[in-house]
Amino acid sequence: MSGPSVWTAADFESGEPYVRRLTDAEVDALGQEAPGPAELIAELIAELIAELVDGLENGIGYAVLRGLPLGTQYTPEQASRIHRAIAGRVGEIVPQNRDGDLVSVLEDAHHPAQRGGTYASKAGAPFHTDPTDVVSYLCLAPARSGGARVVASAATVYNTLVREHPEWLDLVYREYATDWEGQQPDGEPGWSPRPIFSAAGGALTCSLATKRIVSAMRFEDVPRLGAEEMTCLMYLDSLLRRPGTAVHVDLRAGDLEFVNNHTVIHSRTGFVDDPSDPGRQRRLQRLWISRGAEGRPLVPALRRWRDGLS
Repeated sequence: MSGPSVWTAADFESGEPYVRRLTDAEVDALGQEAPGPAELIAELIAELIAELVDGLENGIGYAVLRGLPLGTQYTPEQASRIHRAIAGRVGEIVPQNRDGDLVSVLEDAHHPAQRGGTYASKAGAPFHTDPTDVVSYLCLAPARSGGARVVASAATVYNTLVREHPEWLDLVYREYATDWEGQQPDGEPGWSPRPIFSAAGGALTCSLATKRIVSAMRFEDVPRLGAEEMTCLMYLDSLLRRPGTAVHVDLRAGDLEFVNNHTVIHSRTGFVDDPSDPGRQRRLQRLWISRGAEGRPLVPALRRWRDGLS
């Protein structure tokens, strides 16, 4: 693989090209729409949306919009509506779970509204991709320490695999049972078959969730992973943790993060909240976005999940 989707941490040592700072005019335009319907965005930011989409689809696949004055010019509720308005221009906001929720707020697992799951733990999250085209986060508040977003180029991982272990290429193109962890749609089994890497329409796509591939073996009808398959999975995970592969990004209050799930593998570090300061208790709003027909071509095993869960 070649092109802007191939990158490592070393490529960003001199700056943060994935950060796009909002102009004062864009911030004001977004604010005019914040109290109104989410689908209405001022034409002033049409160029911003086009730039964002191009970077996600044809660039590095990762972007952070920075400069939304949360807590001063805009309330969390207004920022939430702005987030949904921008996401609605990138694509269609789709359900994240079997209950059909379009919006999730991620915070300390002890919060009474939190359902649990890996994302609700203060421990670091494993590297993974989500089943839809784009996942987006609004940082409502960062943690006192930790909680950095960690992102890596799937194309870089693929190229390293080709160089170091080409004999495993047939393994990564196979379909693996992937655990839904209880979030499967009604009538579906607790797992779905997905390839780690796949090609359609000339585009390479990654769908990796090592932890869920391993945990899917709890189902009796799922084939056991062989020694070579397990070794390959462990190798892929080690590549993501190899120094210099992934980039750590500390989100600030008001930051809007967008990740192309087909080209960028992501995780986060563990975090510690400040119990006495709500402004330092990690709280993120998450949206899943489907690009639909405008998104990249996908193999059937992945295409059926791009519109989310319900």
